[in-house]
Order: sequence, then structure tokens, then C-alpha cells
Amino acid sequence: MSADLTDFLSQMEILVLEEAPLYEIPQGSIDDPAGSARRHGPWPASTCAVILRLWYRAGWIGLYFRDPPSGWNVIPAPWRSRLTGDGDLAAHDAHALLEQPERWTLEHAGGHVQPYRTVDGEMTPREQWLEHVITTARNLPVRP
Repeated sequence: MSADLTDFLSQMEILVLEEAPLYEIPQGSIDDPAGSARRHGPWPASTCAVILRLWYRAGWIGLYFRDPPSGWNVIPAPWRSRLTGDGDLAAHDAHALLEQPERWTLEHAGGHVQPYRTVDGEMTPREQWLEHVITTARNLPVRP
């Protein structure tokens, strides 16, 4: 497995652990231990979406929405009226959003949706998360 692919999959897992909003995920992240500023990403949003869909279909992640801070002008989404009591997207809405990474923007409600590990996801070993996506991931672009 290439270093780029290893880094991408590791960072995807970390971004889910951190419950990063969807608009942030394709941007990647920066590690700054002692000022080294190591950059991870950016990655194509469509590539990120494929991995998140696989983990969602496995039952290892869910998607939830919290309203952005007041004063933010966010384009609303029709699924907001169908959120569960704890803010989770209904399954069909989650599938649709994961199929539309072009909606993962700061300006759109879809960009503020956050993935989280489900109970099954928390109990599934890290190695299994990677094994589940590696065959597909090898055929995806990891550079924009």
C-alpha cells in the first residue's frame, strides 16, 4: 500500500473519530507537533465519500446534524425535518448525502453533518475498518 493511501485511510479514520463536519473532511488536516506542520490531504471529496459510504453500509458510522451557530447563513436541507430525536439523519437521507459530496460545503447544511462511530464501529477493530475498504481504496484517486 502506498504512503499516500495509508495516510489517507488513517486520516479518514481520525476524522471520523473527531466527528469532523463533512465540509472539512476533503480538506484534510495539519499536524503541528513542535512546529513541523505536516499536511494530510486535501483529497477528492468523491474519494472521501466512497470510504464513508462503505463504513456507513457496514454499520460502523452514523451521521448527525447540529445547527450551525446563529448568524451563519446556511442553505437548508429538506432532511432536517426528518432528523431523529438525537439529530441523526434517516438512513435514506444519509445515503443520499454520502452520494452527493458536492453538498459538503460550508454554505450548505449537508456540509455541517458529522460522522460518528456507532456502537458496532467502536467495537470493530481498526484493522477491520481498513481491510473493509482497502480493495476499493486502491482504485481511487487520493490526490485532487
